[in-house]
Amino acid sequence: MLFFDQNLTQGATYRKPAPLHQPTRSAAHLVADVGWAYQVMNQSHKADLRQQGKFLLRTLLHFRASASWFRFLRNSYLHDVAHAEPGLIEAIHRPFFDKNICARHRVRLLKGHFELLPTLLGSRQTGDVMSGNRVQLCKFEGKHGEPCSLIMLRDSAFKREGGITLALNFDGQTLLYLTFTMLRQGQQTVIKVGGIQSSKHCCRDMLRKATHSLHGIQPRLLLIEALRGIAQQMDCSHIECISKLNHIYGAWRYRLKKNIHAEYDQLWLLAGATVNNRGNFDLPLYGEQKPIESRPSNKRSEYRRRSALLESIQQQLLVR
Repeated sequence: MLFFDQNLTQGATYRKPAPLHQPTRSAAHLVADVGWAYQVMNQSHKADLRQQGKFLLRTLLHFRASASWFRFLRNSYLHDVAHAEPGLIEAIHRPFFDKNICARHRVRLLKGHFELLPTLLGSRQTGDVMSGNRVQLCKFEGKHGEPCSLIMLRDSAFKREGGITLALNFDGQTLLYLTFTMLRQGQQTVIKVGGIQSSKHCCRDMLRKATHSLHGIQPRLLLIEALRGIAQQMDCSHIECISKLNHIYGAWRYRLKKNIHAEYDQLWLLAGATVNNRGNFDLPLYGEQKPIESRPSNKRSEYRRRSALLESIQQQLLVR
């Protein structure tokens, strides 16, 4: 199955993640964790004193949150990943998922996500994704035989929006990316969607062609339905989707660098979401299902094909 791994502790590259709640550590241990992180960053910025200085300043400003994140990286399966991808060390120093959350909250999101990732993909495929490879979750065909697939990946372009990305491939090209983060809150598992966007080479004509081939299902709504399937298999309590106002590229540091083109709010409302007290959107785990008899008689066959396609995707996610 996609959503379990009975051998998480097997294999030389997998390390059991440190628990989220640990006893208070001594100052010496905190300094050691920060020293390890600085050493890794120093290897990345050997000649860039400015970057090193910024890293140290941000670490001092958020010392305990930084040390907690560094300790997690140092003692989990992300240890080797951090050496290969030093930007992962700085992740809590920059906006993540929601521009309004603090460094301590970012640590909780990131640690929770990377603890759950092996549960979603298994240790081997988690290693593949963290190494920059793509993992195919399922494949299907469009109306005219066009090859389609759902892919799980990590991409530096989306590293601020979430911990992992679900992508839709259509007829040999990637159309859309949906980036999200998973974590446990008490006894519940939640998913937080930080962004959805089209690829650089994707145009409106391509999206229209894909919609027609997918029996009238918009590609972005198909991605949302796939995410709902993942959430259901993981027994998530809810899905929270970022609003345009709270998107990380609305933060002051990106005000002159990034523009938010996607109409997030309209999309979440179209998918049945409602606004929560944080200004984001809570997406139901199940989409609205109307009886086939309520559909126009000349459209019922198309709706049956839509349902069959979505059911095929859900079954592949389940039995994989």
